[in-house]
This record gives sequence, C-alpha cells and structure tokens, in this order.
Amino acid sequence: MESTERDLLDPFHRYHISNQIHDTAIIYDNVEMGRNNIIGAYAVIGSNGEIRGQRQFKGSVKIGDGNVISELVTIQRPAIEEQSTIIGNNNIIMAHAHIGHDAQIGDNCEICTGVIIGGYARIEDQVKLKLGVTVRNRKVIGKNALVGLGAAVVKDIAPGAVVVGNPAKPMEKVI
Repeated sequence: MESTERDLLDPFHRYHISNQIHDTAIIYDNVEMGRNNIIGAYAVIGSNGEIRGQRQFKGSVKIGDGNVISELVTIQRPAIEEQSTIIGNNNIIMAHAHIGHDAQIGDNCEICTGVIIGGYARIEDQVKLKLGVTVRNRKVIGKNALVGLGAAVVKDIAPGAVVVGNPAKPMEKVI
C-alpha cells in the first residue's frame, strides 16, 4: 500500500476514512469495507451466524461502497473461512434489519426497517423489501422485485415481481 493510501485509513488501519462509523457500532475484524459507507449506532457487523451445532466461525462479511447501514442492524458471518456474507454497493439497510450468515445483497437495494433475511438468501440488484418483510433462508429474490409490507417470502421471487402477503404471492393488478 502506498503511503498516500495508508494516510486515508482510520487510525487502526482498518477502513477508509470516507466511512462514517458511529462510536457504538461493533464491527468485527472479519469485516472488509469499501468507501463512503455510513454505519449507524449499535449496528453489529460480522458476528457469528446462528447455525445449530456450529461452534467455529471463520467466514467474513464484505461490504461495498456507498451503503447506509442504520441503527441496530445485524449482519452475520458464515462458518466456513472461504465464504462471505456480501453487501453490494449503494444499499440502504434501515434500523432493526437482520441479515443472516452467507446472505448476499446486490446493489441499489432498499431493505426497510424490521426486515429479516435468513441465511444463504440472495437478494439481487434493485430489490425493495418493505417494512417487516421476512425472507426464509436459501430463497432468491430477483432483480427489481418489490416485496410488500410484512410479507413472508417462502419461495423464490421472479425478477420484477411485486409480491405481498403471508405467504408472499404476486399482487393482482388493480384495474
């Protein structure tokens, strides 16, 4: 690393100084973070995933650039060293959201307050998960999909779909 690049890291040489990290946020050593992210109060990023019987966790969390991760958000890491929980670029993850181990969030997503994303779930680019959505583990939500208020996603969601309800189903067109 060149000296000019080193000068742009925080005093502990972990993250670029363009990141705004609240003093109360807990960010574990397994987290890699890009630039221009905002991390809110009491966020916990990189804690061990919740996998029955798993005692050792060696995975990582990778966060891209330009994300807003609000207050009390939790993002867990995988058990396996070569695996990562991934947050892309330019996402907003609102207060009280939870992202489970091995999950992947694409770019330009809106994850609203109280959303729960299970382990291994994949949220593709430009997805909107509205207030209180629950995404079952290992489900895929396709690009540009919108999941409405309080929906429970128990099946994969097609790209561009608008789904609502419990369980989540395509919204009928209003004429």
